[in-house]
Amino acid sequence: MIHRIKGLSRNSGADHGFLPPAFGLRARRATKDEGLPQLSPGQRTYLAGALLIGMLAFAGVAAAQAPVTDGQTFAILVGVSEFQHLPREQWLQYAHADAETFARLLKSPRGGGLPAENVVLMTNKDATTQAVRKAFDTVKGRAGKKDTIIVMIAGHGAVESAGDRAAYILTNDSDPQDMKKTALPMGEIQTFIGEGLTKVARIMVFVDVCRAGNIGSISNAAVNGVVEKLGDSEGEILGFMASRPREVSYEGPEYGGGHGAFSYFLLKALSGEADKNGDKIITASEVIDYVQQNVKDATRDRQHPREFGTLDNATVMADANKPGIDLSR
Repeated sequence: MIHRIKGLSRNSGADHGFLPPAFGLRARRATKDEGLPQLSPGQRTYLAGALLIGMLAFAGVAAAQAPVTDGQTFAILVGVSEFQHLPREQWLQYAHADAETFARLLKSPRGGGLPAENVVLMTNKDATTQAVRKAFDTVKGRAGKKDTIIVMIAGHGAVESAGDRAAYILTNDSDPQDMKKTALPMGEIQTFIGEGLTKVARIMVFVDVCRAGNIGSISNAAVNGVVEKLGDSEGEILGFMASRPREVSYEGPEYGGGHGAFSYFLLKALSGEADKNGDKIITASEVIDYVQQNVKDATRDRQHPREFGTLDNATVMADANKPGIDLSR
C-alpha cells in the first residue's frame, strides 16, 4: 500500500511511490526462513517500516517550514552506531554522524534556524531507551497546535523471532535477547505520532533503521503495518523510509566522508541540491524526488526509499538563500 503525499502526481513504478535513494552495492537478501545476513563494515540492512520511525528521523527537514506556520519546530534526532549488547562486528559506523549532521543543519539558517533547546540530539551511549522515551515525553509536553515535530532515527531495528513478533528500535542499551524489556517498541513511537498529530500542526519522520545479523528474523508485515497505520492518522504527516521491505541500505566514507547513503542524500537535498526549478526554495516534492533518484542511482537500483503521508508537496523544507553547513565536516 503506497501513501502518496497530498498534491503529488508522479509516474513512478507501480510497486513504489517515489524515485528510490541509493545506498548499497552488494546486498544479500534474507528469506523469511533464515537469519539476517551478517553485516560487513559499510552495510546497513534496513527494514522499510522501521525506517519510518526514525529519525528520520530525518523529518528534520520540516524545520524550515517557517513560511507554513508561525509556530515552533522541535526535533528528536537519534543516531546509534554503538551497542552495549552487540558484538563490534554488528555495530554501525556512521548512524551517529547522520544525526549529528542533521542537528547542525536544522540549527543553521538554511535548515530553519532552530534554537538549541528545541533540538534533542542523542547518539551512542546517550541514546538509551529511557533517554529516548524522555525526549518524546518532553517534546510532546512542549509542542502546541501550530508547531512542527521532526523525528529522525538512524540505527538498528529488529523483530522478535517468537511471540507477538513485535518490531523494535535498538538503542545503545538494548539487549537483543530481551527486546521486550530493553528496546524501544515501534508501537510506542506509533502512539507518540498518533497522539502528537492531534496536538500539533504536522509531524515529519525520517527513518534510517537497520536490521543486524541474527537479531530476530525478518517480518515485513509487522514493520510495514506500523508504518502504514501512521498514514491514516489525522493531521499533516510525512514519513520517509530509507528502503523497501527486504532491501538493504548502506553507509560508507564515500557519502560525505561518512554517512548512510539515504541520510547523505537527504542532507544534500536540504542543503540546496534538490532545488530543481532554481528558485532557492526547497519543497517537499523536490526533496523526495532528489533523494529517491540519487539513492537509486548510487546503489545501482538496489535501494528504493519510500514515502507516505498527507503533507502538501509545496511545503517549504529549506531556504537555499540562507547560509547552510559544510557537509564534508
